[in-house]
Amino acid sequence: MAEAQPLRVVYKHLRIYYPPLSLFIFLLFQTPLLSAKHKEACYSHDESTTIIDKTYHYINQTFCQPALWFDDFFVDERIVNDAYAGTMVRWYNDISWDEGGNIRYSTKVRMRVHLPKMTKKLKVVFEPDAEDSIINLFPNDTTEPQSSLGLNYDWVVKEHQSFSVKVTIKPSIEARYRYTYPLSTYLVSRFTQKIYQRKKTTGSASLIDLDYAINEAFLLRWANVAKIETDDLLELGTGLTLYQYISATQALNYQSSLTSQEKPHHYISNYHLSIAYRQNIFRKWFYYEIRPEINWYKEATSVRDSEAKITLRLEVLFDNI
Repeated sequence: MAEAQPLRVVYKHLRIYYPPLSLFIFLLFQTPLLSAKHKEACYSHDESTTIIDKTYHYINQTFCQPALWFDDFFVDERIVNDAYAGTMVRWYNDISWDEGGNIRYSTKVRMRVHLPKMTKKLKVVFEPDAEDSIINLFPNDTTEPQSSLGLNYDWVVKEHQSFSVKVTIKPSIEARYRYTYPLSTYLVSRFTQKIYQRKKTTGSASLIDLDYAINEAFLLRWANVAKIETDDLLELGTGLTLYQYISATQALNYQSSLTSQEKPHHYISNYHLSIAYRQNIFRKWFYYEIRPEINWYKEATSVRDSEAKITLRLEVLFDNI
């Protein structure tokens, strides 16, 4: 009992000075992690709903759709963007503490809303230009992209490919093509190409993913991105994400990546390491997530600088996709 006293003092201090962090610690210890070998039945969408469901049917023969489950649990745009129809609204609040003692709070809303009594291919969207999965894997130290209102039309939706066009009031226009193909029961490839016009900037972004289902509890994703813009900008990035299934309401992902600037200067702009723990609690629409991370940023004319921080996210998610 005496050994537990220092922990109580620390927790009391956190409860007074950092109440959100103390709340996270309390919830974490109230819901202990479950071993993967005791996990519940694997979650799966109706296969008639999205093209991703049909593609990952190959993996389902052995591993109960691990990539589909992880993308759905972490609300990856690979699921959201390729849905035939439906509504998704995300409201998430981030509280971050960095190594300098600074505390930052931000709140964001993302939504994709199907218009009733209209074609199921048309949605009203409110979201930033960059996808969350790309921002998390390839972060930068510049201002985060702002969300804008627009319309998204799913022009082509087939078993292995999709094509959509998005117009926003920013103003901007973006065309996106995605092709997904299972190379084997264990390995799935995905190619995404975007072309966009944002004010005076014309650019393109190419993304190549490889998903490897290691076993029932682990999925490894290798992502590679290339971004080109008219102001003589060329950015390249490569990163690995290891997903770990814990239970139907708990999961982890481990990420590492590097980003480089090829034009107008050639240098490694960032090294990134992070771990994210995500859990669904209380209601099926409420999540919390904690992400410690460290980045080593560099500008073309500056020395490399490191930044370590931890982010607590409280998220409300409604969807019928």
